[in-house]
Amino acid sequence: MESVRNKDQINDLKYNKISGSPEFIDSSIIFKGKNNIFACESNVKLLNCSIRFEGNNSVVYLSNSSNSNYPLNLQIYNDSLVFFGRDTSITPMLNVNVQEHQNLIIGDDCLIGSNSNIRTSDAHPIYSAKSKKRINLSKSVFIGDHVWLGHLSYISRGVKIGSGAIIDNNCYMAPNFIGKSNSFSSGNPASLIKEDVFFVKEYLGNFKEEETIGIDEYLSRIYLFEFNKTESISLDAIDKILKELDPEGKVDFIKKLFIEKKKKNRFSIN
Repeated sequence: MESVRNKDQINDLKYNKISGSPEFIDSSIIFKGKNNIFACESNVKLLNCSIRFEGNNSVVYLSNSSNSNYPLNLQIYNDSLVFFGRDTSITPMLNVNVQEHQNLIIGDDCLIGSNSNIRTSDAHPIYSAKSKKRINLSKSVFIGDHVWLGHLSYISRGVKIGSGAIIDNNCYMAPNFIGKSNSFSSGNPASLIKEDVFFVKEYLGNFKEEETIGIDEYLSRIYLFEFNKTESISLDAIDKILKELDPEGKVDFIKKLFIEKKKKNRFSIN
């Protein structure tokens, strides 16, 4: 086992790799396996963060953020990828558990409420009494750009959330739920409440009455997303490619597709 709790320990790693220079604030990265990569862009702060590589050949990639803090309780197992896009704001604590060689992709400019949970597996298999076949198969999770996950939201295996979607507080997104772009979902289990909506990240807590009146309209279409054959990508195809790559290949692939060549409607679901 290898562990890193400050920058000075990064070069001591023998069987795993940290790419970048994250700031450790009461945080740790623990490697129980081998051939794992933790990669981050500049100005990433690990805040009260626990990142645990429980297996081999996995990647965690954290992008720059305007707030740049990552309050994560993250476990990743074998042959998996976790990717966070740029300028995503996370209210502590975000719990992430990526198991059974699956992936988690989170786009740019998201809001993630406190004590949210994201999982790619139920942790224990469930079988049909009649067929004896497993019925709770693990599956990767995709969350698009400019998505708002409310406080205490629970994102289950196989969930796909399109760019611009809003997920209500205390919302349970059942396995394989599809959240359309610019939709509002709520409930336990979640269901579609309203389509053709969008949000902005402006915080209302300190607004005075005149300021509230001043935001009664928002005329820009910048936060509206739509499926576009030249821009939107197949999430299932991306998942398949990632599962065929080694850790270094995963890092190169996501840099090219999710950072260098990204387009507005890449994660649109209509």
